Amino acid sequence: MKSTARAFVIRPFNEKKDSAGRKIDFERVHTELIDPALKAAGLAGSTTGEIIEAGNIREDMFSLILEADLVICDVTIHNANVFYELGIRHSLRKKHSILIREASSADSIPFDLLTDRYMPYSLDELEDAKKKLTDLIEASLHSDRETDSPIFKMLPTLREADPSTVIDKVVPKDFREEVERAQVGLSKGWLRLLAQDVRGQRYQWIALQLIAYAQLNLKDYEGARQSLEAIRQTQRDNADANLSLANVYERLFRSAGRPELLTKSDHAIERVLASDKITQKQRLESLALKGRNQKSRWRREFERLTTVEERRSTAMNLALRTSYEAYRDAFYQDLNHFWSGLAALQMGTIFLELSKNEQEGWKDTFDDDEEAEAYRRHAADQVTALQLLVPASVEAGLLQMDATDPQRVWAQISKADTLFLTENRTQRVLKRYEDVVPKDTPFVWDAAKGQLQLFADLGIRKDLACSVIAAIDVNVEAPKKDIEKPDHVVVFVGHRVDSPGRVEPRFPAEKVDYVRSLIHQELSRLNKDYVVQGLASALPGADILFHEICDDLGIPSTLCLPMPAADYVRLTYEDMDDWRSRFLNLQRSCAALELSDRAGLPRWLHGTEGTKINPWERGNRWVLQMGLTSEAEEVTLIAFWDRRREGDAPGGTAHMVQLARDAGRVHIKIIDAQKLLA
Repeated sequence: MKSTARAFVIRPFNEKKDSAGRKIDFERVHTELIDPALKAAGLAGSTTGEIIEAGNIREDMFSLILEADLVICDVTIHNANVFYELGIRHSLRKKHSILIREASSADSIPFDLLTDRYMPYSLDELEDAKKKLTDLIEASLHSDRETDSPIFKMLPTLREADPSTVIDKVVPKDFREEVERAQVGLSKGWLRLLAQDVRGQRYQWIALQLIAYAQLNLKDYEGARQSLEAIRQTQRDNADANLSLANVYERLFRSAGRPELLTKSDHAIERVLASDKITQKQRLESLALKGRNQKSRWRREFERLTTVEERRSTAMNLALRTSYEAYRDAFYQDLNHFWSGLAALQMGTIFLELSKNEQEGWKDTFDDDEEAEAYRRHAADQVTALQLLVPASVEAGLLQMDATDPQRVWAQISKADTLFLTENRTQRVLKRYEDVVPKDTPFVWDAAKGQLQLFADLGIRKDLACSVIAAIDVNVEAPKKDIEKPDHVVVFVGHRVDSPGRVEPRFPAEKVDYVRSLIHQELSRLNKDYVVQGLASALPGADILFHEICDDLGIPSTLCLPMPAADYVRLTYEDMDDWRSRFLNLQRSCAALELSDRAGLPRWLHGTEGTKINPWERGNRWVLQMGLTSEAEEVTLIAFWDRRREGDAPGGTAHMVQLARDAGRVHIKIIDAQKLLA
């Protein structure tokens, strides 16, 4: 896998002379050596030349030097700007700074850099040096070397700067808004598209973290895993990413039941605890997650048992107490950490309830009865204290959070969970959950529901738990559309009908009925065996035919527009008035989604890396991701295609076919457009 890291290049510009008067073309060095090596290693970024917005270029330069996952610095000649910028890098970041130098330069290495390692290159052998620099880049990114900065070598206790404090300020507001819209729209495919779009942006790591949070909220655990592992690939010690990964792998373990996934969660936690950079809050979070993983292993022991009696008997074991103690110890380290306190209260309550029945043999899990009784008395005292401390901790946490704090919803859920453990009035508990569980964030309810289900499965406050689950399920998980869940999602792509005067025919207008019959044949076959849902754009021609056929067959289809409908029609329909009317008719019968809120790309993508993205290709990637992230068992691409690798413009049929082939899990059916001309 190529790196998703971002680089910054410090070097002289244009043509400069060394102390012997020899001219060196540093633009050529960049074009033939540095830039190809960066691309070969999969890195984005460049020099200060990539700063295209108005502003103070020096401030931007400082930010880029700090943010960069890797810096390449050419110290061939004595250039004051180069040494100044290198000094900034060495004082801010511990590692991933690579020095290169033209071997025959007459300029000597400055005294302060004499002990540093650098890669020599020859102007006459730049092609040979490219492979060497590529290997050096990849080795540097994966090196466990503590530091390559002389400053941090001399001052080992010095803390390096945190790039996120700068990068967070450059994350565009409209990008954050688009992530929020995708989450509220419950669109896993949209979020996966955004995870692709941010690669190479200055703020990609923070952006991927935001996307991963949203993916977690939509229960797209595989998408969240991909986003977070992309961060971890370059920032192995990123505490926030590792903590999120611990959550993701634990969730994947719950669904797949594979023990190695929970072990991966443990490893992510240990990476956080091994770091000397983490905050007290991150440390407490890690300790609490260790308790949660132990709890997941404990639940796995009895969740497949069929009776309450069997589950209660199996659940009373050492793992229950170990999980309780881990949560309790985390909470007692900081009484403001209400989540671990609530978890300790839940597990302690379960232990006390399971130990009430002397006939269930709970004492057999201890070495002797005296030890069992002593433990129970101590646990009872602690749970009584937790019943007072946890509600106060939750209230204190809520008072410190403003309305926009993403953790506020969890504090509100914790308040309801605490009430569930201490209140006997069903309506009061139910009302609290109804007030705080968000209807558009399934992940939140999934987490809360899991705790309530645990109590129900063990016969502890079962009636109350079942009442809450039944009531909230209706609000959160009720289907939003009166259609049957599809077994099969069909993504369609096809050529537009030939405009009048097209020089080389491809889809002649007189062949429309014939093409309709071909598409109808393929859709009818699938619709016979599956519950089908269709996804396609709406270009005049094959796309419109697809949606019309779906309507005839009773197949729900969605018009997937890469921009607002009015802009889309203006840019694609021109003088094709009959087709325009057919599109407008479809708008009345089909669902429609609009990717961007403006023509072309969203504003946040109009930057140095964003300009490389084509809006029509982006639309194709979006539609395919919606298919791949649907809950359908199968995804098929039907393509009305002339099999030419290059189309009339970017984002055409050939592009979508290649995307589907690259995805690896899409069935592909080609309707050969070349036969129209036979």
